[in-house]
Amino acid sequence: MEAAGEDEFMGGAELDLAQLAREEYSATNNGVPRPLSPRLPSLSPACKREGGSLHPAPLPYLSPKTPDPPAPNQEKEKEPDARGAAILICSTLPTKLDMASAVTISSVSAQAALVSKPRNHGSTSFSGLKASSSSISFESGTSFLGKTASLRASGTPRIVPKAKSGSQISPQASYKVAVLGAAGGIGQPLGLLIKMSPLVSELRLYDIANVKGVAADLSHCNTPAQVMDFTGPAELAECLKGVDVVVIPAGVPRKPGMTRDDLFNINAGIVKSLIEAVADNCPEAFIHIISNPVNSTVPIAAEILKQKGVYNPKKLFGVSTLDVVRANTFVAQKKNLSLIDVDVPVVGGHAGITILPLLSKTRPSVSFTDEETEQLTKRIQNAGTEVVEAKAGAGSATLSMAYAAARFVESSLRAMAGDPDVYECTYVQSELTELPFFASRVKLGKDGVESIISSDLEGVTEYEAKALEALKAELKASIEKGIEFAHKQQGAAASV
Repeated sequence: MEAAGEDEFMGGAELDLAQLAREEYSATNNGVPRPLSPRLPSLSPACKREGGSLHPAPLPYLSPKTPDPPAPNQEKEKEPDARGAAILICSTLPTKLDMASAVTISSVSAQAALVSKPRNHGSTSFSGLKASSSSISFESGTSFLGKTASLRASGTPRIVPKAKSGSQISPQASYKVAVLGAAGGIGQPLGLLIKMSPLVSELRLYDIANVKGVAADLSHCNTPAQVMDFTGPAELAECLKGVDVVVIPAGVPRKPGMTRDDLFNINAGIVKSLIEAVADNCPEAFIHIISNPVNSTVPIAAEILKQKGVYNPKKLFGVSTLDVVRANTFVAQKKNLSLIDVDVPVVGGHAGITILPLLSKTRPSVSFTDEETEQLTKRIQNAGTEVVEAKAGAGSATLSMAYAAARFVESSLRAMAGDPDVYECTYVQSELTELPFFASRVKLGKDGVESIISSDLEGVTEYEAKALEALKAELKASIEKGIEFAHKQQGAAASV
């Protein structure tokens, strides 16, 4: 079936349901209504939830059964009037929904809003696409977006899900998120995914160039967040004022002829400058660092914040969520499990052998042979290289990284909003080992890290215990390299 055009079904002019009803019921085949138009795909409102998707129940009135002929002298049955037919067609409008994120369907007609200021994209309130009817709402545990990402369509019946047990967060767009490095390969898809969050009221995009176009593009998405753009160091302070979460994907990828030390020095300098601005303008914000090498850039950020007198270890995070996302995906594929059910804790660091998936702690419990354990561990550790090779040198893992980072942002916002049941693996200051920074599962709360989950390191297998000891030397060296860089920068600044 061809997708409907903008002015036909998914936007622009509204459907004339009464006219469509007349068209659909004007031709009959022995008294049986002909099949619905291709632009009206069928889905009964009698839906059921299976595995995070809505599945349609059969539509009895579209059965090919031929009706009994009318009795002699029996008055011919009246043709349905336009209103009744429209209601019948209306109940079949929505297409099959199979989305990872929670979806609300409600209308198709929209009005374009004029942007009064070039830097502030979007409106202060979210009306979305004007609702012409009621809506379908459902939730999926597979979504990093949590409870209420939205997609709109028209004329749909209302389906109210059963109340879930446990706490739920009422989605309210009340948090301000800044993305520093928003015009890059990670920053652009990350901005889009954050824009979809119902918890974000302002999305502030910063980069040294090319960010205005990104902001203008994102501002057309009908979700609650206003989009604002900021270009260059002169506007960085304004970008950061009053934000709740700062996400830093800024940096450069490794290029031909560039050594690891070259890459480190460039990205370390970028992170240093950005963290100084964060310390001066939003010291209470959650800080999410994506810029590589994370094993070193997080210690650099900690030292800069200490120098500024605003370091709070509970609010500084190295985003290692991609390692968990990959581990969950690969294990589910290997063991033919439902991905929504799989959770593999990943500890250590965020590069090479410092990435340690604790396969023995996989939920649901599943057994691995020694060969499977080694193969999966190596694949998770080298997954970034797998993407680089697949892209033939044209890029790295930008999309999956953006997805993982957006999931961590959403988890942080849920925790800020009071959700008492938010857990993520992340690279933070830790006392789990003798190393000052270590990635592990943590419980997130309104003020950042509430607790570090130590039980994941208890009862590990012999393979995991050896791998844990083996990673410590490399991770320690990376941490020390970051701290040394920060101290050198401080000394250089003091001597000027």
